[in-house]
Amino acid sequence: MFTSLGPTPSDDRWMRRCLGAFAERLAHDPSFAAFVIGVPGSGPLLSCAVGEYTRRLPSPRSTAANVGHVHSVITNPTHRRNGHGRACLIALLQWLAEHDCSHVQLRASAEGHALYEQLGFNTVDDAHMVWMPPTA
Repeated sequence: MFTSLGPTPSDDRWMRRCLGAFAERLAHDPSFAAFVIGVPGSGPLLSCAVGEYTRRLPSPRSTAANVGHVHSVITNPTHRRNGHGRACLIALLQWLAEHDCSHVQLRASAEGHALYEQLGFNTVDDAHMVWMPPTA
C-alpha cells in the first residue's frame, strides 16, 4: 500500500515507530480503531481498516463534533476480491458515523479508488495544501 502512494524510506525505522504508536493508540485512545478479518487463532490477517476521528469546530455546513480519517485499508493479496476490505471499511465508516463525524477523509491509492467511490466517497479537487516544519 505505501509504495503505491509514493516513495518510502529504505530503512525500517518508520515501521518500528508505527507499530509502537499503533499498539499504544489501539490500547489507550478511544478515538482510534482497527477493524480486522483474520483466521481465528494464529492465522494470517486477511484484511483491516484503520482510522480515527479528531475534534472539529462547528461550521455553517455542519455542527458535528468530529471529522473522520481513514488511515489504511489493506487486504492480503491472496484474499482480494472476496469482500474483506469492503466489510472492514464499512465497519470503520459505521463506527465513525456513530462518533458524530461530519465527514471522513482518506488518501486513495489507485487500487482502492473504485471501492471508495462505490461506498460514496467523492474526489475532491480543491486546493489541498500541506505545511511541514523546517528540519533542524
